[in-house]
Amino acid sequence: MSNIYYVIWSDAICSFRRYHPRDKDWKLKVWVNISTMHSLNFWLLIIWLKYFKIYDLPLLNLNIFPGTVLNDVFSFAIEFMGPFGLLNYFLIFYNDRYEKILPRYKNEKETKYALVYSLSMIGLSLFTFCLYGLLTGQH
Repeated sequence: MSNIYYVIWSDAICSFRRYHPRDKDWKLKVWVNISTMHSLNFWLLIIWLKYFKIYDLPLLNLNIFPGTVLNDVFSFAIEFMGPFGLLNYFLIFYNDRYEKILPRYKNEKETKYALVYSLSMIGLSLFTFCLYGLLTGQH
């Protein structure tokens, strides 16, 4: 049985390199994409735990920029993307570990695991965002 974490990473790296063979910044782009999907996954967990009053994580409140949008984006990036960015860097890209992961978790079936994971996280996040707003009365 394969580790789904490494299967998704392997598929993301192979797919990106297949469709963008001349891109020199492929590591950064794949790292940001998958780290963002992991942060959305974590956000989904936290928001539902908060709604059902199981656990309420105090969210970071930045007040650096005028307005709220940039402050909220940077708060999300620090609180949710930061831990996954570090974890993913050390598990995948540190000392080029991906070179050992790619042959071991080669996608023989050509299933687009990274695409399915990314689209499902985006869809579930959008659905949760709308549903949570309706259920809590926040507009």
